[in-house]
Amino acid sequence: MSAVFWVIQKSGRHGMAKKLVARTYLRSCLIAILCGSGMAATAFADTISAPGLSAPGTISYDVEGIPTIQASTDNDVAFLQGYMHARDRFFEMDLTRRKVSGTLSELVGASQLASDVQTRTLGLRRASWATLNAMSDDSRGWLKAYANGVNFWLSTQPLPPEYGALQLSRADPWTPLDTVIVGKALAFQLSFDLDIDRTIQFGAFQQAAAAAHVDPVALFFGDTNRFAPPDNRVTIPNFVPGASTSTSGSSTTSALAHTSLASSLPTLVAATNTPTQLVDDDTLALAIAYRAKIANVDFIAPHLKAREDRAGSNEWVVSGQYTATGKPLLMNDPHLSLALPPVFNEVHLYSSDSRYAQPLNVSGVSVPGTPGVIQGCNQKVCWGTTTNGLDVTDTFKETFHLNSFGLPYATMHNGVEEPVQWEFQSYFVNQMKAGTVDNLVRDNSIGYLNGAVTVIIPRRNNGPMVQLSGNIGLSVQYTGWGPTFELESFRRINRSQNLADFKTALSYFDVGSQNFAYSDTDGHIAYFTSAEAPVRDDLQNGNAPGGGIPPWLIRDGSGALHHDWLPVQHPQPNQALPYEILPANEMPFVIDPAQGYIANANNDPIGITLGNNPLAKQRPGGGIYYLNFNFDAYRMGQIDRKLSEFIADGHKITMQDMQQLQGNTQSLDAELVLPHLLGAYSNASASGAWPQLAALAADPQVTEAISRLTAWDFSTPTGLPQGYDSGNSPLLPAHPTQQQLDASVAASIFGIWRSMAVQNSIDATLTKLGLASYLPDGSDAYVAFKFQLDAFDATGGKGAAGVGFFNVSGAPTPQAGRDYVLLKSLQQGLARFASADFAAAFGGSTHQADYHWGALHRIVFSHPLGAPFSVPSAGNPYGFSDLGANLPGVARDGSWQTINVGSHDIRANSLNGFMFGGGPARRFVGEMATPINAVEIIPGGPSDVIGSPYYASQLSRWLTVNYHAMPIDSITAATGAPTVISFAPHP
Repeated sequence: MSAVFWVIQKSGRHGMAKKLVARTYLRSCLIAILCGSGMAATAFADTISAPGLSAPGTISYDVEGIPTIQASTDNDVAFLQGYMHARDRFFEMDLTRRKVSGTLSELVGASQLASDVQTRTLGLRRASWATLNAMSDDSRGWLKAYANGVNFWLSTQPLPPEYGALQLSRADPWTPLDTVIVGKALAFQLSFDLDIDRTIQFGAFQQAAAAAHVDPVALFFGDTNRFAPPDNRVTIPNFVPGASTSTSGSSTTSALAHTSLASSLPTLVAATNTPTQLVDDDTLALAIAYRAKIANVDFIAPHLKAREDRAGSNEWVVSGQYTATGKPLLMNDPHLSLALPPVFNEVHLYSSDSRYAQPLNVSGVSVPGTPGVIQGCNQKVCWGTTTNGLDVTDTFKETFHLNSFGLPYATMHNGVEEPVQWEFQSYFVNQMKAGTVDNLVRDNSIGYLNGAVTVIIPRRNNGPMVQLSGNIGLSVQYTGWGPTFELESFRRINRSQNLADFKTALSYFDVGSQNFAYSDTDGHIAYFTSAEAPVRDDLQNGNAPGGGIPPWLIRDGSGALHHDWLPVQHPQPNQALPYEILPANEMPFVIDPAQGYIANANNDPIGITLGNNPLAKQRPGGGIYYLNFNFDAYRMGQIDRKLSEFIADGHKITMQDMQQLQGNTQSLDAELVLPHLLGAYSNASASGAWPQLAALAADPQVTEAISRLTAWDFSTPTGLPQGYDSGNSPLLPAHPTQQQLDASVAASIFGIWRSMAVQNSIDATLTKLGLASYLPDGSDAYVAFKFQLDAFDATGGKGAAGVGFFNVSGAPTPQAGRDYVLLKSLQQGLARFASADFAAAFGGSTHQADYHWGALHRIVFSHPLGAPFSVPSAGNPYGFSDLGANLPGVARDGSWQTINVGSHDIRANSLNGFMFGGGPARRFVGEMATPINAVEIIPGGPSDVIGSPYYASQLSRWLTVNYHAMPIDSITAATGAPTVISFAPHP
């Protein structure tokens, strides 16, 4: 360890001064990297002889540690990228393939055995075999070249230090299958949605509603788990499915869909069906049992929830007609886990492969474990992505026939036996003991029905049975269980020279639906929704969900209700799924829209949910047009407002404007919801107000908080000199201005009020109905809360089911009850801040000026093995310290669903409840000049090797929304590189 890192480590975690000293040393390290000092690795003097290369090639590392790979063929580039990924990120690669394959216990021990069982049952490794076998020989050769590069590094270099901690001296060779697994994993994380939690919740609502004599459909879908988003901005207004072209006007749509009670009930249940039978007792019991098995499986558990704790992203692209240079601008920041090492690895690839008319010359970010670039630019084209919540997963209740051992051998469908398939599983565990290494032992404790046999159901796209009770069980159908070709899609995107090439490349993108933002040096901008959307029989042919059961609840597998996916009838170009899918012209898209910009932030792209009914739109020629039922809204709302303001003001947009917009931390939800609280205070302060309400308004703490919130600009700075705020220098501490201090306090007050208000309205009402254990996720509860406030004038606080959400004993009017709940929540929140529970942050102070947002809004960049690999953590040498005792993490601005996102639990009301762990895995801004002018940043650095100067070299800049240049030309990228590794074919 170098002396400068040793000093950072020794500066410790005691007191503000020492924290700033540590940060100053980190800045010194950063300056050294930027100036190309001796902290960069020395150049290799000799050429490495590499078996598998067809011609000489190089990896040139610039002063940031970012590689440029140059070779004569695409396969040689893949070989060198594999070598580079292994050099910088092998432990991350190994961890990923094992987590997805269900062999994690072979790496980290028996604690992950239960997770391995559930992951193996789902079967992404099985699906990856299907994909690899369906690939072309050329694509398999490309993946084989990449694997050869990884394995060449493994055969010549020591393993990363994590393996020593795990008492392992060797790692399994990399295979083309492993690369497919990594790709499948990324698609899975972005697209897989189990219908388990929502079914359990609705089943509980059915029971509670029966006791309370209310309609469970109205209570659940109309009041507390709404589909309609809280803001009405969409990506492509007036989109017509099936049209040959798509343009758009203003992204603003009518707000009536959000406030009209008449439109709040979804048309989900046919008149002849009883809504209380959407979930029967057997289905509910199966769902509860399966949930218990996967609730603690890190890889699967997030997919229980439709919105909460899931990946998101921002993207927008502006036409040259509104930019200062006359060239389009494209921005993208995909939101994924903010762990260490970072999800992405930056790279520049150049191949002069003679098979192609143009060289491959592409720069951006890659996913360690896979070749190519997943987001970036070549000489002509830039692209970015956000996640699209396309519903491509259904869970089915099945009836099985069992053999004498209790194992299913067939399902029943329309009265006919359909054989299932069995796959036998073996499990091995790394039993770490002092003085021994590589102690892998087979575990024989897993029984046939507990994971030793996976039951595969051909009708469900070869999906698995995941739960069995007697002769009934659950199966999961997912578009990703079969062969899919996202790797081929990205390979083609990397070489796209124009819009036509790009569209063709997207036809190979089958699962893991993305919203692709596109721009090129010819001046075009475009947006495409990718992946294959299955067509359900009942939605297409019955124009209503069969039996009233919508596709986001567990469906019937018997065939009686026509819930199956339709077999392919109209194959689409390069289609992979053996079922009917929506054609490309029915998937949301727009090219060169009239409004001059396109934006998406995981929002409803065309507005199908604005009326609170995701099944209200018709397909051309008949059938229900269905994409999904749940979208985000606030980030899109803020982005769209800011872009509209620029254009309305005649301001010509610059790259700097777009960088500042990426760092925007203004809370749109506060801007839209806070007027209700301020109105409540005004009512309570009026003459003749209900005495209990007037007493709240007379509370000096409440009065001061209202004054602060009234003056707030909705920004969310840390308010701390040791905090990291957008636009500040990453090199020097910045003392907050008075305006920032005030905004910081207001952000804290609003955050705690929001939490208490949701709990005192939505949660309290449902608890009275016996639903305390089945509350909606925080995001859904907040949508419900805002809707009840917005609709209050029409409803008096009673929802669609007739249940009041602001009932207060003794309140003379519904309005007085609502105002009391809002103001009482503020008073309670302030009392929480002054309590001993928040003493580590605020010292028990009743002075609101002490309630700085950064003391609550913190992040730890966690490594799977914890300290010292995490940042900050004891023993980590990179200069970041915990904010204080009992305050883990560093303080950063932003908040829930701000553009510069830092989302936390909506119900947070504890010292560490406002922490966050997800956000921009990459920030990018590009201008379509010739050559393209681009910048980017990632949350960490190129290397996952602890002790490397590149382990966290970009983190300070990422925290403060600063960037580094991203050269598009390979010669520019490689010129002056302090480290060059040369390779030659093995003689």
